[in-house]
Amino acid sequence: MRLPRWQRSRTSRTWSRPGACSWPHGICFFVGDLFEAWALYQFGQLTLDLIRSTIGRGTSDTDPHEREKAQALLRAHAAVESLAWLGVTLFLVVCILQAGWSIYLLTFTDTSDDWTSYNSQMNCFTAAGVVASFAAIWNVTIVERNFHIYLDSYAPLMKFITVKIIVTFAFFQQALVYVLEAIESTMPSAIQGLSRKLPIVGDILSFSDSQFTLFYSALLIYECVLIALLHLWAWSAEEAWYTEVTSEGEQEKEDEDPERRPLLS
Repeated sequence: MRLPRWQRSRTSRTWSRPGACSWPHGICFFVGDLFEAWALYQFGQLTLDLIRSTIGRGTSDTDPHEREKAQALLRAHAAVESLAWLGVTLFLVVCILQAGWSIYLLTFTDTSDDWTSYNSQMNCFTAAGVVASFAAIWNVTIVERNFHIYLDSYAPLMKFITVKIIVTFAFFQQALVYVLEAIESTMPSAIQGLSRKLPIVGDILSFSDSQFTLFYSALLIYECVLIALLHLWAWSAEEAWYTEVTSEGEQEKEDEDPERRPLLS
């Protein structure tokens, strides 16, 4: 009986059988996911603080109507901010638990004789990570849609695009391949034969465990290079928001504290 590919031993980002350099490969991915989650957290913190700063300037406007409008927007911003942190924090917590639990199992338990238990436990984090990825991307999109007018000097378009791509590195891309494999395994033999002949997609679906691991690792390298080049464009050192502050009091703090002063000022 031929088992569907999704029931085979390969699991998300782990080698499902013992072998040379098997578990370090998985740990590298988990730690990479953790750095991605931390970058997303810092991006969310920076963006929400900048939005609050921009709206807060209206509270000192001489026009009473504008002051009232700014105060109402600050209250709305506080509500959206609390909701936005839900998905981002969930994504960060899942990545922390995934990396931490993997290191714990590989350090304090004997997985060399039975990788099935290790892989099944890590699959739970993979499923949670896919959900957390969608939640994080959705929350970032909500902030972008509703407050983009307060981010003119921030040049938000490319920044939000790149951060969404980075989030997909953690769980979404590999999960998409597994879904395609599961769908392909339920199709009739004739349809499976046609799907295997599709350019690129057919080759990926035909990969063995080791081939897919090597392919995905190489793919991430090229994707990271592309993202790095996009960041050169998205995070220009000449953007005006680097010197924006919310009040004269904060300006005085930045003048006094060299750690709060922009590096390029």
